[in-house]
Amino acid sequence: MSNENFACDLFSEVAEEQQQLVAGGKSINDYLSTYFNADTTAFAFAAASSPNGSVVTQEFAEQEINTSANKSFQVNPYYYYPY
Repeated sequence: MSNENFACDLFSEVAEEQQQLVAGGKSINDYLSTYFNADTTAFAFAAASSPNGSVVTQEFAEQEINTSANKSFQVNPYYYYPY
C-alpha cells in the first residue's frame, strides 16, 4: 500500500471537522452587536393674566436611555469536543 492510498483511506473515515483540524483549517465566528434607544418626554405650559398679575408656568422633562453592547469571538465554534 502506498502512502498516498493510506492517507486517502484514513481521511475517508474521519469527519469533515476533524479533517479540517488535522489539515490546519479553522472556523471563526466573530459577532458584534450594539443597541441604543433614547426616549425623551418634554412638557411645557404657560398661562397669563394681566394687568401685572396671574402667571402660571409648568415644565416637565424626562429622559430614558437604554444602551447595550455585545462581543463574541470563537475559534471553531461548531467543533464538538467529546470529553
